[in-house]
Amino acid sequence: MNLKAILFDLDDTLYDGFIPGDREGFSRCGQYAAEHLGIPAETFSDAMLRARQALKARLPREPEIHDRVLFAQYALESLGQNPIPHAEALHDLYWSGVLDRITVRPGVPMFLDELRACGIAVVVCTNMLAGIQMRKIRQLGLAERVDFLVTSEEAGRDKPDAAIFRLALYKAGCAASEALMVGDNFVHDISGAHQVGITGLWLHVHGEPAPQADFPFAEASSFTEAADLIRQRFLR
Repeated sequence: MNLKAILFDLDDTLYDGFIPGDREGFSRCGQYAAEHLGIPAETFSDAMLRARQALKARLPREPEIHDRVLFAQYALESLGQNPIPHAEALHDLYWSGVLDRITVRPGVPMFLDELRACGIAVVVCTNMLAGIQMRKIRQLGLAERVDFLVTSEEAGRDKPDAAIFRLALYKAGCAASEALMVGDNFVHDISGAHQVGITGLWLHVHGEPAPQADFPFAEASSFTEAADLIRQRFLR
């Protein structure tokens, strides 16, 4: 393979800590509701979680399912509250909790620099809204190490839909046979990329069993192992 671009998922691939950050974000929203609305913190946190599930059920694969303003709106309305004075503040509080907990995975900055020095485009290909993903990338110290950002908001559909991968290839200016996808979610990242002809490298960092697939893929148990595998196969 003449490798011209590597597509990286962002959440749980280039950084660790989303799950504790997610918990912290909901906790901060609960505290806000208790202080400003007189709603018990746990009651409101549970309402936010129910709102997340309701959005996923209503809008499967639509990028809007990631909008924490909508989470807050659904939760507030379900509790008989006017969302307009509070939803954006809750959005900001939630994401402050996430941003305070995430840390870049060991080896990521150096490896992205290495790829770009070799003329290989670094593309972040991620579900989520563009604004918050840009904030995460800046927070992680990767803003100047990424050539292209492709979000499901921009593509119009979440991974594993083919649209986001096709947009990433278009931005990188390469064919599917000249790209590699690296991600921690096998269905979203590896199977999704495969459907458009992109080879996948599965980062299995969550302890789940190996998937059954009828197509070849590479795998690694850490980002540093994935980087070494890419060096051995493509950078020598």
